Amino acid sequence: MPWEGRSGRPSKKAKKEPEPLTRQKLEQAALAYLNRFDVTAAKLRQHLTQRVRKAGGDEQAAQWISELVERYLGSGVLDDARFARNLTTQLTARGKSSRAISQKLAMRGVGSELASELMAARKQDEPEAELEAAKQYARKRRLGPHRPEAERNEHRQKDLASLARQGFSFDIARRALADSASTDDEF
Repeated sequence: MPWEGRSGRPSKKAKKEPEPLTRQKLEQAALAYLNRFDVTAAKLRQHLTQRVRKAGGDEQAAQWISELVERYLGSGVLDDARFARNLTTQLTARGKSSRAISQKLAMRGVGSELASELMAARKQDEPEAELEAAKQYARKRRLGPHRPEAERNEHRQKDLASLARQGFSFDIARRALADSASTDDEF
């Protein structure tokens, strides 16, 4: 029996038994999650599996999860390609490199084939996208031409290293840090 208070009645602190998990409750949880977040099928599957585990598990829950995910993929509620395109656009605008974007897509459950296709399409559609992303990062962090002129030469190596840590190639980093007054031979 749960701990009783001084009056002999069960205290309010006593934990209630969790209600059994039903298919309807699992679907409500999935829809609530999808209302809040745009996710991939893998992320939704992971979230629902965690919910089932917390609720005590059910032998039929894995089948329910698979059916829900397949139904949402078929109806278009879940669309990994749409999610990946949107995330790629957002990360490009933030000044992320192709490598960083690929890693983020993998972390979010986007398949490697889809991520590779997106990166190839990005490279073909916008050949200068990587350079523009590096310039955006340099602007945000005040690197290279965005530093006071007196500090540029002193911090050149650190700025190149900062861009390299973000996944940009040496050539892209060098071009992003070059301002209109300097030549490419300077770097």
